[in-house]
Amino acid sequence: MQWQQAVARAHQISESAEGGSLRPVDSWDGRAIRGVLAVVLAGLAERQGRAVAEVETGSILWHLGQGPALVYELGEELGLGSAELVAAAEEWAWLIRRWPGPSLPPRANSGGMTRGIGRGSSEPAVDVCMMWAQSAVRDALLAERPAKFPPGTPVRVTDGEHGGRTGTVVGPAWLMDHERRTVDPGGPHGYEVRLTVPEESDGPQTTEVLDGPLAGLVLRTPGPTGERVIVRADDLVALDEYPGGCLR
Repeated sequence: MQWQQAVARAHQISESAEGGSLRPVDSWDGRAIRGVLAVVLAGLAERQGRAVAEVETGSILWHLGQGPALVYELGEELGLGSAELVAAAEEWAWLIRRWPGPSLPPRANSGGMTRGIGRGSSEPAVDVCMMWAQSAVRDALLAERPAKFPPGTPVRVTDGEHGGRTGTVVGPAWLMDHERRTVDPGGPHGYEVRLTVPEESDGPQTTEVLDGPLAGLVLRTPGPTGERVIVRADDLVALDEYPGGCLR
């Protein structure tokens, strides 16, 4: 088992992710994200018969999209519950342990570490940090395959249900190749766009986690910052590239 290599790559992915520096190794959040990534990396390396460094980032993202059950499955395949490598066995035990409930002092819910993800939850780290682990891997994939529209780009939707509307790019959306268990090749096939809603009233956002090819992508709609939708890359154009300049 290539545990040390998996830990090193997990650390690299997490550190380079947006906000990675806010989740240091000695925080509950940082340890949970890195631990899950390490298990997935080590498990996929074994399944695919390759070095940890050769496991495709798109493959990591696809497998994380299958949810916590996949991580448990990989942990069992690796024999982490009885691993001869002490560091791997200890990390697995930490990832699947249950935590004291919120009735105790806050630090009791995190082993004395700072914690933001799932604070107050007694569920194991494997069950509560999947979305953050996926986010870190999406950032890594974006670094490998640069987006035409970086986050924050003002855009116009040129076709489809939201044709004619303007908004701001939140981030890329990737299509999954379920047969190969990875992400389709090439750049982002779509983007999450926060549409401009001039008359939007203040109010709480609702959260939806998508299923299907874009499983795991979180949408928040609507709210004071506008409605968020997924738009095909071919149906977007940057405002500063649109003929006629400023758009209504």
